[in-house]
Order: sequence, then structure tokens, then C-alpha cells
Amino acid sequence: MKKFPKRHHILVFTALVVFIFFLFINPINRKSTNLMLITSLILLWIYTLFLSRKSKTVKFVLILFPAILFFFLSLNGPTIDKETIRAEYVRALKKYEGTRYLWGGESSLGIDCSGLVRRGLIDTYIRLGIVNFSPQYIRKGLNLWFNDLSAEALGNGYKNQTILILANQTLNTLDYGEMKEGDIMVTANGIHTMAYIGNHEWIQADPKEGKVIILKAPNENFWYNTPSNILRWTDLE
Repeated sequence: MKKFPKRHHILVFTALVVFIFFLFINPINRKSTNLMLITSLILLWIYTLFLSRKSKTVKFVLILFPAILFFFLSLNGPTIDKETIRAEYVRALKKYEGTRYLWGGESSLGIDCSGLVRRGLIDTYIRLGIVNFSPQYIRKGLNLWFNDLSAEALGNGYKNQTILILANQTLNTLDYGEMKEGDIMVTANGIHTMAYIGNHEWIQADPKEGKVIILKAPNENFWYNTPSNILRWTDLE
């Protein structure tokens, strides 16, 4: 059998790396593309293992590293108090102010309304999980990243991830004494969502403005007079 030329191996390896890079920076979050990214990473690992089959040291490292990583992620670690999570969530949300609106987006390259409230919590879980050496929160972040949720699903409490706090409200007439930073609003028709960041201020990826904005209630913005439900992430209750 003819030996596969070395340059062909390099081309295949490079193509895999480039493909993974573009999947990684793709701002649109879909379960299908997430599965593709995970599958591509596994294929890259297997192919690298194949290419390094003659080096026992490299093979050992390639096998040991994912084993340690998966063992680490299987641990729980310390529980982080809700106020710390809440404060970090608000900080993470504000980081996206000014990001362009992109339907289906969930990154700094483009983001939509549900992508914003989810991405803020994903970033929060992963950062706090790493800083506090608490893998259970990294798992929460990865699970939230993998399973995309629409504004409607958030409003319906999909998989008990959110709970209803106040029903049939408008942001301009809301009793803010009932609110906590990190609470989210979902319109009654399930087409838009935003997050409360304190001091009567809300952050949203507004399709009309074309970017992520922060506005204080009361406000003439369309969504501030739209019948909505107020929800809270279950982990923040």
C-alpha cells in the first residue's frame, strides 16, 4: 500500500485546525454547530494521536491531558454564594454593551436578546468555576452553552432554569422593590428578553437599535411599555 505523503497529513491537520477555528469564532449558537465543534475537536485529537504514534512521550501527554481534564470536570468543588454569582453576572452582561445585534448570535462578534442573557451567565459560570476551582459551575456553563434557549423558552421556564417572579408587568410601572440584579424580563409573547442590572437599569440586545444598550426605567423604548413577565434564574433564587 502506498504511503500517505507527509504533506497530505499536514494539509489534513491544517484544514481541521482552520475548520475548528471558524466554528469557534462563529457567533451563531446552534446545537448542530456545537456538536460539529465537539466532533471536530475529537477528530483533531485522534488525528494528532495518530501522527505522533512513534513518539511515546507525545502520545502519553495527549492521553494524559484529556484524562486529567475530564477528571477535573467530574468534581464538584466549593459552592459559590448567590450574591457573588449575581454580581459577576451583571459585570459579564455589561461587558457586551455596544456589541452589534445579530439574530442567533451569542458572542462579542454579534448577539441577540436571548443570547445576551444566556452568554452573560455562561461567562459567569465558567469564570467563577475556574477562579474558585469549582468544576460544577464550569459544567453548568458548558451545559447552558450547548443547549441554546430562545426568549420564549426562557419565559416558559424550560427545564426549570428560570422561575416566574412577577407576571403581566411593564418595566415602566414595575415594583422595583421586588427586583434583584440579574432578574430577566421576557415579553408576554416570548419574542424579546433583557436583564436587570440594578438602579432601574436594563441591558438588552435591541434589534431596532442594532446593538446592546443600557436604558433606565421609565423610558420611551418600545419594550419598556410591553406586557412582560419577570423571571429569575433558578440558581439565583
